[in-house]
Amino acid sequence: MQGKLRALAFTSLGHFTNDGTSLLYPTLITYYVDLPGIKIPYLGAMAIIFNIISGIFSTPVGNLADRRGNHGTLIGIGILILGLASFILALPFAIKGATLPLILAGASVLGIGQSFYHPLGAAVLRSSFEPVSAPGAMGLNGSFGSMGRAIMPLVIVLLMSTLGDFRGLLIYTVYSAVSGVLIMLGLRGLEINSRTKSMKTKQSPSARRSDMRAFMPFLYMLTAAVFVRSLFLTGTITFIPTLFDETFHSKTLMVTIITLAYIFPVLGQPFFGRVTGTHGGRFTVIVTFLLSTIFFGLFLVFYHNFILTIVFYGAYAFAAYSGFPVFLGYVGQVVPKDYSGVSNGLVWGIGQTVGGGIGAAVITVFTLFVNVPTAILYMFPFALGSLVFLPFLPRRSKSDALASVA
Repeated sequence: MQGKLRALAFTSLGHFTNDGTSLLYPTLITYYVDLPGIKIPYLGAMAIIFNIISGIFSTPVGNLADRRGNHGTLIGIGILILGLASFILALPFAIKGATLPLILAGASVLGIGQSFYHPLGAAVLRSSFEPVSAPGAMGLNGSFGSMGRAIMPLVIVLLMSTLGDFRGLLIYTVYSAVSGVLIMLGLRGLEINSRTKSMKTKQSPSARRSDMRAFMPFLYMLTAAVFVRSLFLTGTITFIPTLFDETFHSKTLMVTIITLAYIFPVLGQPFFGRVTGTHGGRFTVIVTFLLSTIFFGLFLVFYHNFILTIVFYGAYAFAAYSGFPVFLGYVGQVVPKDYSGVSNGLVWGIGQTVGGGIGAAVITVFTLFVNVPTAILYMFPFALGSLVFLPFLPRRSKSDALASVA
């Protein structure tokens, strides 16, 4: 199998597994809330911890991969850690009396595992494809992540319904472990190219820091925009399954809406990946921010209607869940590939994931005083606030100039 195809195939398996697991905890919230002594704010607090840990680990993991060049191996290790997390998260259904400590441990391990894929997968694809085609490849790759988000909640519910809560999650654990091993074997040898590695070995840490100063203002601004955006996105997704469960009084309808809605980004990610490659990252960030804000506003108005919920939440997901090819494709247009891992880790880890952790904290505080639908409504101003950053993102000509200087 040629290098490009092999990189795309096995990173896509990684994205499918990783993003499917990203909705594992929000799906399990609808089961944990029925356990004795468990309340929604407790479960929201675990979501905060999960996202914060993931964000904190992303940049160090990216930096480690940049220095060693073993991005593919580390992706596989991350998926194996996710399998361990799903096993720990299954234990509250089998062991009584230690529910909260076990959920805390599982959420923490889940956060560590979730810190690996996005910065490393983007770096592998950027190294394997040409600059113009890399965002498109990332979009196609991202569509597999969207399929994971769409399919795996349904798979988890079916497994738990047919085999029981504990045994159903054990099957998911085995699947994650097998995927992790396959990814490690499939990406073996696909390191960031030897020219890049040799350059790194000749550079001192002070020289690397000096090189990064040219594009740090761009990274900070994009990270800030992504941070506020993710505060809204992750804050809402934490309790979206609960909102649907409470609104339609059916886990079957809940998982049906999520599955159908998250099919939309399967098409959205390749589409916006191509747009990023042809029109630039700034243009695509603006378009996706605006569209997702509009459609989520419409969803808030019509979420009691089953059909309109699928339409508007699906249209929102089409634009909103395209961050992998858009944000990291934008980074790839500005930042040299020598620093892909650490730069992707900053934008994705701090912006996307820590921002998501803060969002989970904010909405959890809201649930102390209001019900879940109202708490989700209160998150919408953060979506509007993220639009403030858009005029300050560098235009394509300035991005090209930064890339040439760096």
